[in-house]
Order: sequence, then C-alpha cells, then structure tokens
Amino acid sequence: MNEQEEKIIEWTRLKFGLAHYDLGRSSYSRRVTLFNETVYQFCMEWFPKEASIVEEDLNPEGTAVIAIDLSTNQVESAIFVGGETYAKAGIVFQQRDVESIIKWIEAETNLIYGRQFQLDSHKGGKYVFKECYKGIDISPPGYIELKLNSDGELVFYSVYGQFPTEEVVKEEEYTLTVKQVKKTAQAQIRLIHDPSFKDEKIYPTYALEEIYITNDLSKTIPFEGFTDRGGRIELEELLVWSEPLQNHFTQSELVLIEDISAKQAFTNEPSADIEPINESEGTAYIDVVKTFLRQVYPAYSGEWLLTSFNRDTGYIHANLKGSKSHSFIFQRKLKVIIDPHSLEVITYIDNQLLSDQFKTYDSPEEVVLSKEEAYEKIKEFIELKPCYVYDDDTQKYILGAMIDSSYGVDAHTGEVFLLADRE
Repeated sequence: MNEQEEKIIEWTRLKFGLAHYDLGRSSYSRRVTLFNETVYQFCMEWFPKEASIVEEDLNPEGTAVIAIDLSTNQVESAIFVGGETYAKAGIVFQQRDVESIIKWIEAETNLIYGRQFQLDSHKGGKYVFKECYKGIDISPPGYIELKLNSDGELVFYSVYGQFPTEEVVKEEEYTLTVKQVKKTAQAQIRLIHDPSFKDEKIYPTYALEEIYITNDLSKTIPFEGFTDRGGRIELEELLVWSEPLQNHFTQSELVLIEDISAKQAFTNEPSADIEPINESEGTAYIDVVKTFLRQVYPAYSGEWLLTSFNRDTGYIHANLKGSKSHSFIFQRKLKVIIDPHSLEVITYIDNQLLSDQFKTYDSPEEVVLSKEEAYEKIKEFIELKPCYVYDDDTQKYILGAMIDSSYGVDAHTGEVFLLADRE
C-alpha cells in the first residue's frame, strides 16, 4: 500500500464513520468520458466488524462499498449493502429536507444547484437529482442519487455524469417551436409492430422515433448516439460468404474487470480504449467477424450488416444488425467481442431469444393508415423538450431539443393512444 492509498483510506474511514469496519478489499477501475478522457477510481469494500466470515466475492449486509474519483478526490459512490449501516459519527442528516440535501451535495461536488443539477424526484428518504445547465436538461443525462434510512443516515450515494461547465457549453437563447420542426417530425414517424405482453398480440403502430435537433435547425443527432465512448469507427458492411466453416466455435471467459495498478491510476495513464481504430485494424476485425459468422451462422450469408467497431475494457466490440428491414420493434442485433491481440472471438451476444418469445403471438392486423395520415393524428401530441446535447463534432454541448411524443396511432383502427398504456 502506498502513501496516496493510505491517505484516501484514512480520509474515507473518518468521513464515513467506519471505526467499526475493516477494509476488506480494494482495487482500481477506470472509465472513458464523453471527452475521451480517462478517469480512475479507487474502490474500497469495508466490512463491518460484526459481520460473520466474509465469503469470496460476497458482501455481507452493512458492507460499505465506496469509490473515490482520483481526478477530483471526490466520492463517486458510497453504498451500504442492504441499506444497513454500522457507521458511527458518519454522514447523518438531522434535517432531511431537500434544502439540506442540496447544500450537502454542493459542498461535496462543487456543483451549483440550478446551474448544474436540479431535483428530479423525492420520495421518503430517496432523492434523485438530474444534470442540467442553467435549468435546461443535458443529454446524455447524468444523475445524483442519495438515500437515507429512517435515522437520517446515508446508506446510498452515487454521482454519474459530466455536469459541464460553461467552457464546454455553447450558450444560446432557446427559440425552437413545433412548427419549425414539422418536416423533421414527419420524417421520424415509424411503422412498428409492437407486441403486447398482456394480450399476447402484435399491433401495427405508428410512433415518433425520438431525435435531437439543434436550436438553429442545422443538424439532427440520433437519440441513441452516445453509447460506446471509446475508440470507434462507423461502418455499413454487408457480410457475405460463399462457403461455411465446419470447425466448431468455442466461447472463452470474458474478463470485464481490468487489472489496474496504483501506478497506472495515480499517473493517470490513458486507457487503451481511447485509441482510434485504424483502417488496417478495421480490415482485420472484419475478417475475424466474417470467420465467426461462417462458423456460428453458416446459412446467414448476406443477412448481417456490420455497423461499427468500438473499444471496451480492452476488447473490440463488433456491432451488427439484421440486414433485412422490418418494422418489428425488436430489431435483430448481434454483438461479437474480439480479443484485439489474438484476433480471436471471445464470446457473442444475440438477441434472437428476445424475438423468438413473440412467435406465438397473434399476427398484426392489416395496416390501413398511411404514414401521412398517422402524422395528422399525432401532430398535436408532438413535444419539444429543450436540452443541451453533446455534439461529437465540436466536443461541446449545443442547445437543441428532443422531438418526442408519448402517443402512438393504431395503424389498423386509427385510434390514438398513450404508448405507456400498452402492456
């Protein structure tokens, strides 16, 4: 244990009142931010002295699992297992009102309420705050969550998100109206075949696919455009082969926890996940994926579209979807995970089982309405939700809005209904 670790451990012991705890395990972890920066955490598992013998990989009730962000020296998360705590003179709120919670969070995070975070919900001892910029939502969103027990003792605390400062925000006055985004909204109407678990039936439904549009109407940003932050390349490669491979594919163990040293953490060594994937690497990975498909999906030539590669926890993730366009709400997807050193597939994730469970459902009725007719029925329910959206091109948050609707249209009957009501 080095001097820096010892300081963090003692600071944590005092801050959380862990005199009746022993430090059982500690480790380092890291993540890649939206800005492609590497952030390290020092993670500690404190076991209560009252606990029975601790089994490997199991935490007894009352265990304090605490992670410190080494870039800010702030608490990233503190979880008391099972909502139980044996802390003495730890973090206790005598006044459990929202104002007291806000003041504590501001002191802990150096964030300003109303400018970088705001209350999202409060029920009993649970408080949830969401990321914002001067009261306007942020996308992708971040959250601060806090839970107290009946005695006002902290039993859960977590901070997740970027909480941007003005240096990375392009401020504007919000001016968008629904009328201005009419063409974009019309283009986002989709016919989907939506399964009802309650009725065991598939309904043909028109719904609006969410999308972000900038305040100046110059660009749109996909709703799901913020996943897989590491080195990434976009593709549209239809995978075709003439002959299958007869050799059997064997899955290997996927190791999701990196073995990170104190030296890496305290020198803030950049994660390998931020490295770009170059052209030659991309070509090699395509060959690996095609070989895998010839083994595991030999009869599916021409039925998989490779859409992207990205780095994640030292692996390469190949992301594929079914090449045949259809309106079923659950699109066929496949993730192939590759070891970049051996160029071997470790394992894969196929959502086929998700689609198969609907094979016994009643088939959808005939589509009677056109997309244009559906838009006319749903247009009065279209909403614009202002937000600052992260833009990869400029690496800044730019003002815009999410075009959305909580309603759908039955493509057979023409009925307009609340999407959340369909079970």
